[in-house]
Amino acid sequence: MFLFTSLFFLGKPAQRIFTGGMLCLFVASAVVGMWAAYDSSLSWPVLLSMLFSVSLFVALAYAAISPWGVSRVLVVLAGLFALYFVGQYAHFDYQGEVGLLADLGRMTGSVMPKLVFFIPHPNAAAGFVEGTLLLSLVLTRETRGISRWIWGIITVLIVYALLITGSRGAWLGVVVAVGIWALLAFRERALQLLVAGFGLVVGILGGLYLVMLLASPGRQILFISSALDTAHSRLTLYHNSLQLLKDYPFTGIGLGDTFGMVYSRYQLLMHVPYLYYAHNLFLSVGLGQGLLGVLALVGLILAFYVFVMRVERVGLPKQSLSLYRAAWLGVNVSLVHGLTDAVQFSQAWWTMPMLFALGGLAVATGRPALRLEADTPKNETSRGNRRRYWIGLVVALVVFPALVVVFGRPWLSAWYANLGAVYDTRAFLAPNLNEAARETVAGRAVTYFNQALNLNPVNPVANRRLGMLALERQDFEGARAYLERAYPQEPTNQAVIKALGLAYLWTGQLDAAEARFREVESQSYLLDELNYLVWWWGTQNREDLSIYAGEMAQRLSARQ
Repeated sequence: MFLFTSLFFLGKPAQRIFTGGMLCLFVASAVVGMWAAYDSSLSWPVLLSMLFSVSLFVALAYAAISPWGVSRVLVVLAGLFALYFVGQYAHFDYQGEVGLLADLGRMTGSVMPKLVFFIPHPNAAAGFVEGTLLLSLVLTRETRGISRWIWGIITVLIVYALLITGSRGAWLGVVVAVGIWALLAFRERALQLLVAGFGLVVGILGGLYLVMLLASPGRQILFISSALDTAHSRLTLYHNSLQLLKDYPFTGIGLGDTFGMVYSRYQLLMHVPYLYYAHNLFLSVGLGQGLLGVLALVGLILAFYVFVMRVERVGLPKQSLSLYRAAWLGVNVSLVHGLTDAVQFSQAWWTMPMLFALGGLAVATGRPALRLEADTPKNETSRGNRRRYWIGLVVALVVFPALVVVFGRPWLSAWYANLGAVYDTRAFLAPNLNEAARETVAGRAVTYFNQALNLNPVNPVANRRLGMLALERQDFEGARAYLERAYPQEPTNQAVIKALGLAYLWTGQLDAAEARFREVESQSYLLDELNYLVWWWGTQNREDLSIYAGEMAQRLSARQ
């Protein structure tokens, strides 16, 4: 998304290749993700939001628009949204939001009449307003009279809305941004390190005090335990999401709201949605657009920060510098928040334009500094840039063919497995397919999986997916054979662990099944499923399998 900024710091030969190539890669990977989605209606909103956001970024970065005017518009939009969020909080269906902050939000929101026309997720609300907080502070400081009061009121609204969202990722992003701004006020490296160390100590002590303050007497340990449980569940989600990405490295699972069902069915082996997005920026882009999308995103972020460092080194007039820092640190807030969430690339696609707008504002505000730098003679530096470019190009032309020779067959096998996974997903999740069409699509998936195994017999994705398909057909011996080949390749993948446990169970190998089921992370959900299968197999006149499921449930319950 910030790929255009590379235009300002790469040598002229590299500008066209890197900028145009990476931009095309990011957009093209989104189009591929659109194709891979099992239901295109789930992906269109994100794709259209992305195209609009990129266009908005270009317009703000390059058009002759006043950066101060743009910042006012963005802060007003955030303020209006904050007013709606704060005023309607008590009327939103936030039954899962509990605690002091949620109670505070309901109390202040109850004074407003019900005017609900959409209900934003609290994390999405945080994602929309978080990046504008520093801009609103700058506008408050740089104005006088009644204008200062207006911007001050908007700032208070944004701060309060951000507070009652309960989004710890957004709070962390704001704290990091404020800390970076404070460090930038000190030019000497020693002072920067001293202030950073002092800030770290104060942050840790302040965090501990906040825990003690928010938790009632006798419940502090419970409060900390809850936070640790959340961290553990989030890390589990990241691990499982990475395992899922291995099935779709080239295409992703599709943009938008595809994650919920794909994650449940193919990673947790559940048939109802459990979680709805990956809660991480890079995982969300990777799962939506494949690894090429992640590569493009990383390139764009690196380009953005190189641009930031160059502008900071050259400098800007005082007022412009404040606006510039507020803009790029606003982007930084969203990126830090993105480490634990990813609202812009999930269900809350409507928050994406705000992030791109902040990036465009940062580029527009910082460009004069680079024009000033360009006026300074740097012939030696330019020659060095060109030399590095040509050396890099030669190395790439030599290394890439060598990689193709060495890894060509495994890569091609992974490509066929990816295609098989896409068609497997369509066969079982695509809406409006009759049984004949589903069988045809599933057959195509099997063909691709077999092609993958012809190139690499131990391909874990192809073996696991064929084993899962065999389980669906109740070919339990065939499923066991495929899954036993997949398990040594990915012994920590919950999908293959659970699937192999089921294959052992339905073939009567209860000891082997128990060993695998002990490795399943969610034992309570597994027990519920086994108890359900006791009933379900009974309805299918398979008393033998019903007995196996009941006995396994008893074994797992007895050793908990």
